[in-house]
Order: sequence, then C-alpha cells, then structure tokens
Amino acid sequence: MSEFIKYLLDNKDWIFSGIGISIMTIFFTFFRRRENDTARIPYIVTVNPESDKNITSQSKDKVDNMQGNVYEVVKRFVKVFETHGIQQNQIPFFVDKKFDLKLKDFKDEESILEVLNEELINWTCNKFGIQKEWIEGTTNRIYCRTDYYKQIHIFIEDVCKLMKEGKSIELLAFKNGNLNNRNDIKHFVVLLFRCHIGNINSKPVYKYIPISTLWDWSYWRSRYQLKSIFFICEKLRVITMGYDTIDKNIIASGEDFPQNIINNIPITITWYPEDYIDLPSRSVQAKEIDETEEVRSYIKKQGYIDYLQKCIKS
Repeated sequence: MSEFIKYLLDNKDWIFSGIGISIMTIFFTFFRRRENDTARIPYIVTVNPESDKNITSQSKDKVDNMQGNVYEVVKRFVKVFETHGIQQNQIPFFVDKKFDLKLKDFKDEESILEVLNEELINWTCNKFGIQKEWIEGTTNRIYCRTDYYKQIHIFIEDVCKLMKEGKSIELLAFKNGNLNNRNDIKHFVVLLFRCHIGNINSKPVYKYIPISTLWDWSYWRSRYQLKSIFFICEKLRVITMGYDTIDKNIIASGEDFPQNIINNIPITITWYPEDYIDLPSRSVQAKEIDETEEVRSYIKKQGYIDYLQKCIKS
C-alpha cells in the first residue's frame, strides 16, 4: 500500500489529468465491487453430525415421554373399571348413556384416547370414589383420606348420606390377630365401606371407601369409638362383616384397590363385629361382655344416637 501512495505522489500531474482521473475512477469502482462481493459471501456453518444426532434424539425422547404420559392416563382409566370387575369391552355398557360410547371406541388405546375427555374422567372418579389426580398420574393415593377417629359424628353423617343416595352399604372390618382388650396386646382394626353402585350384566359392581383410621383395640377410647360404629351400623341395618388380614396398612393407605385385597383373602368371614356390642341376653356369641354396658353408656354420653336420629330426619 505504501508503494502505491509513493507512486501517486510521483505521478500526480499525470494522475490528475483527464485520462488519469478516468483510469482511477475505474480502479476504485472495481475495488469497491470486490469489497461488496466479499461482504455478501455467506458464513460457512460447520455441522457436527454427532451433535445434530443428539439434538434429534433428545427431541424424540421428549415426544416419547409426552406420549407415554398420555397413554398412561388411558391405562389408569381402564384399570379403574377392570379392578371393579368391568372389562374394557364392557365399559361403554356401564358408563352413563349421555356419553354415547360405542364398543368400537374401546378396541385399543388409540380409540379410547379419542373419546376420553375431562367430563368422562370426572364421571368415572365420582362413580368409583377415585381421585382424579391418580388417573392423571400425579399421586400414588387412589382414594381420598377419610379419618373417623374422634369424629364419629362425621361417620354418622357420611353413612346417612350414602343411604339417602339409595346405595346399599356394607361395612367390612379387617383385624390382624385375635382381638383382646388387654392393654399389653396390640391389635388393630381397619374399616372399609362397600356400596353397590350398579351391575354389569347380572354381576354387582361396588364402590369402595377406605377408612384411613387404624383403630387400636388395646386403647379403650379407640376401642369404644369403634364399638360405637358397630352399634350405629346395627341401628341402621348396615351389614358388617369381619375378615382377617395382614395388609391393614395397605387398606388404610388408600394406595391399592380394595377389590384386589379382598380377592387375595384366602378365607371369607372370620368374625362378626356385632358380637362385640351385643348384650349377653341377646346373643350367646356376645364377646367382651364385661364392658358392654360401659360402651352403651359412652355412646349415650357422646350423643351419638341423638345425632343419628337428627341426621335420619334431615
């Protein structure tokens, strides 16, 4: 560049003549065009095939996870029915007619996904007492927590409400070991409501309401409250059935379908809860008769019978 400037200074007379100016104009025009052409040259992007492959793989994994979550909702929806004795192909015949479901809607997961909406999920949850969050996969607890310890009045309200809804109710009581009211022996009882909510063909379909309370038979207050529940059920003619199980915590937790637990019980009824509130004069099977009168006095003092009459009339 310095040699070029020196050349211009040495030949300034010629350069600023008419011919020189013409030549210099052509030169600078050519130089600027080269500069503009250079500016228009695009950036060269180097692509790493492995990096591109990783991005594609991550995107595919994300899509697969989203699809997996969607189909998990379908699977849980179907499982609710199947664990209550209703097979996938029977679902459209059990669900409310307002949904206008057809057998072809339940041929596979894809077809179910086409008809599954929030209204249908809500109906299913209400019908079987299932948490919507469980179907959506955001919780492991299938059922809401229901605790009646020191809340026998609420138990009375709930039973009366179920009866007014026209449901046939049974109370299932599960114990672990032989019951004894001695304080040094720990035995627990858990309860489970079973309500008849319909039929599939001639087979009954039940709704279950697990009760999370672990009733400690060795503690007098817990035992008296549980016996009060048995007494109230007898007054309302609610059938109570006793079973033995080692899975009391599973029932109380609400994290499994009770029908699965009942199906796995090797023996049917093993004890009768009403035996623990009957007077000896009424039944030769009456048990723990040394505190029967005390329990009845407790029931009266707590106002359970009066409250029961109030709920029945309301």
